Amino acid sequence: MMDDLVRGVEAALFAAEEPLTAEELSAHLGGADVREALRELEEHYRERGVRLVERARRWQFQTAPDLA
Repeated sequence: MMDDLVRGVEAALFAAEEPLTAEELSAHLGGADVREALRELEEHYRERGVRLVERARRWQFQTAPDLA
């Protein structure tokens, strides 16, 4: 179920000490294809106080630029 996968990706990224690649997230979540979940979360957080960003193929949450 996509909602469960989105929640799992979100939780893994919040708990991670370092940014994670899609492959690392996938391995952590039992081999699931996480790309669509990452895009859904990226869109969800686009206008919020934190943003989901990808840098150097690694995903992380960061403070929105206008609030940094």
